[in-house]
Order: sequence, then structure tokens, then C-alpha cells
Amino acid sequence: MPEVVLVFTGVVVFAQMYGLGTRQEVGSIRALLSDTSLLFRSLISVLVVMPLATLVIIFLLPVRPEVALGLVILAAAPGAPLTTRRSEAAAADFNYVASLQLLLALLAVVYTPFVLFLFSHLPQVAVTPVSLDTVAAQVGLVTFLPAVLGWASARAVPRLRNRYNKVVAIVSKGLYLLFLAALLAALALLPDLRQSLAIGWTTAFSVVILCAVALASGYTLGGPVRSKRAGLAIATIARNIGLSLYIAEQSELSYPAIPTILLFALIGVCMALPASVVFKRFLGGT
Repeated sequence: MPEVVLVFTGVVVFAQMYGLGTRQEVGSIRALLSDTSLLFRSLISVLVVMPLATLVIIFLLPVRPEVALGLVILAAAPGAPLTTRRSEAAAADFNYVASLQLLLALLAVVYTPFVLFLFSHLPQVAVTPVSLDTVAAQVGLVTFLPAVLGWASARAVPRLRNRYNKVVAIVSKGLYLLFLAALLAALALLPDLRQSLAIGWTTAFSVVILCAVALASGYTLGGPVRSKRAGLAIATIARNIGLSLYIAEQSELSYPAIPTILLFALIGVCMALPASVVFKRFLGGT
């Protein structure tokens, strides 16, 4: 992808995480940690179901090694910075989703290297393990730095906090829509990108299956409250594309996984948006 697209993506992610920080309440994180049942089910959906589903897909479908590698990297990268923005379309519980996103980003520092290490023992996956400090640097810069800045700035002048929230929400939402438009424009205008994503029906089918498992797992394990079920479904499917691309670019052996990662990003959005409409309008619950 052109450097300008990567830079723009970084700006969008920074704005989203800054906006999350302005709205984040410390009590919401404490509430999630104290609800051990919901916390356990959330971690099972995001951190256990996804790598297990990836393992099954690799063994049952005739996916190429570079495709298997891309799926493994995605399964190992939870805590996507755009999770809260995507979950709002499903009328999900913001405080729950935001708290889960930050917790997953923190756990990714250990979880991502661990999952990649485990999959590196499979002959079907030529994955290069990454170090804790490599993941920590990326997660800290992309996720926690803007979130902390947003949290601190919104509280520096308490009377202006609501104004901060409104302005940041408008800007971050606008940038997110521009991001989606830029992604579609890149597909329309960059033939090399289109060609790299044309990687066969088997690959597309495997990605669709993984996305469907993510949505079903999150909604099933989210519990009786619809806003949390919808939130967990989106949090499960929303893998950290930025971290995945960062890992893929660390080694020439991992670089062929990039088309699969990009394909997952596209199919994930295409499946999550209609699912969000269903969660919001047609399914029962509170």
C-alpha cells in the first residue's frame, strides 16, 4: 500500500483512540474486571475461539502457506483500535467495548508472541515469532499513547469535557468514514492492490468462515444483555489489522501474508456492518 495510505490510517487510528480516551471512565474498566463471568466469556471468545477456528481451517481447507500465515497472524492480534467505532453501529455498550479493547491491547503484548510461537511449530505455517518488546512498542504507540492523551486532556478542563467529547466524536467519525472511502478508492484506483487481493475462492471462503465464527462466538458468549452480545461479536471479529501488518512486515518470510490480512479487513467490514444492523434492529434483548 502506498505510504500516504499508511500515514492516513495512522491518523485515523490515533483519532479513534484519542476519542476513546476522552470518553473512557476508570470505573468501567473496574466493572468489567469485577464481572468475572463476562470477562471470562469475553476472553474465551476473542483469545481462544479465534486461534482454534484458525487451526481447524488450516487443517480442513486446502489453503496455501501464505494464507495460513495471514490467518494465524490475525488470530494472534486482538484489540483492534477501531473496535469501539465499529461497535457503535450495533448499539453496543460503549463502556464495556472500550474497556475490553484496552484490556485486549494490554494482553496482546504477551498473547501475540505466545500464539505465534505455538503456531510456529506447525509445518503448515511458516510464521516468524516476534518479541514482547516489539509488540509492546507498537501497541503502546498506537493504542495507549493517544488513549492516555485523550483521557488526560478531557479531564484537564472538566467543564469542557462534554465539548471535547462532541468535537472529537465528530472528527473521529468523519476520519473513519474517510478511511473507508480511501480503502474503496484504493481498490478502484490501484490495480496492483486488486491483483494482490485476488487470491482465490478457497482463501475468500476461509476468511468468510473465520469472520462468521467470530460473530457467532461473540454473540453467543456475550450473555443475556444484547448490547454486550453485540459488543463482544464486534470485538471478536475486529482483529488488529495495524498490528498484523506490522508483524507481517518484520520478515521477508511473513510478507506474503499481507494480502490475506487486507482481504480479512475488507470482508470483516462487509460482514460486520450488516450484522450490526441485525444486532441493533431485529434481535431481542436489552
